[in-house]
Formats: sequence, structure tokens, C-alpha cells
Amino acid sequence: MVFSNQQHSYLQKLMKLSWTSFKISIAGAKLSHLAQKDRIWDHGSMIEQAKSTFYKVQKALKNGDVESLRKNLTSFCYETFLQSWRLNNRTLESRSMNTIIKELVIIEVKPGKNNRPDKFIALIKGYTGQVNDHPVKFAEEWAFVRQGDWWVLNEIR
Repeated sequence: MVFSNQQHSYLQKLMKLSWTSFKISIAGAKLSHLAQKDRIWDHGSMIEQAKSTFYKVQKALKNGDVESLRKNLTSFCYETFLQSWRLNNRTLESRSMNTIIKELVIIEVKPGKNNRPDKFIALIKGYTGQVNDHPVKFAEEWAFVRQGDWWVLNEIR
């Protein structure tokens, strides 16, 4: 069977949507089980922590106050973020203007083992800025790790 470019593009989007939905379902099932053992795995609290951290990063970018993020990021993430900030100040600053989250879902959870911390990954989709009167879409995966009774950002992909 031969597909047109438009059909092929549609099928790719459909497959990606299905894969994301599948990952969300698996994460949800794991969370239900983990939350029974430890309150840190509360789905609502994890979503709020991801959203709060996202907006703190946006505010820090806008104000140029990267130091304010130190307690919300792992030391590795903070140093990486600081280097990127210094190298690409204008790019990061423009990324922080008028950013709106349209969707934030947990797509992966991993309980810690072998000295690795608990971890979850949130998929964040939204809009930032405008080009030619059209909002610019973004989709990022934010990985959080557990430090004590707190989730901190470890990586942005």
C-alpha cells in the first residue's frame, strides 16, 4: 500500500499520539501502586511540582536570576543550566516570554534502586512567543529526581 505525503504525516502523528497515550497509561498504573506505599508519588502533587518548577524557570529566565533556581534543580542540572544561560543569554531570555502550558502529563515513573533516586518524567507542551502572529509550539520532557521528600529537576530534553 502506498500513502501520500499527507497520509504518511497523519499516520506518524497518530502513532506518536498512541505511543504517548500508552506511556501515560503505564505511568498512571505504576503511580497508583507506588502512591499506596509513599505519598511522594501522589500524581497531583507531582504535576503541581512540575508546573511550579516550569514557571520558576521561566521567571528566572525573564528576570535573569538563575541563582533563584538552585534549590529546585539538581547540582548537575543547575550547572548545565548556568552554562547554557551564560552562552545563550538572549535565546533563553526570548524563550521565557509569554510561555503558556497547554498540557502537562507524567509519561514515566521509576522507583529508585541500586543507589539511583526515584524519578519521574513529565511531558510539557505549550506555546511560547509568536512568529508572524502565530504562537510557537514546544514540547519538552522534564526529568525530576527525588531528594528527600522533594522532587527536583534533573534534566530537560
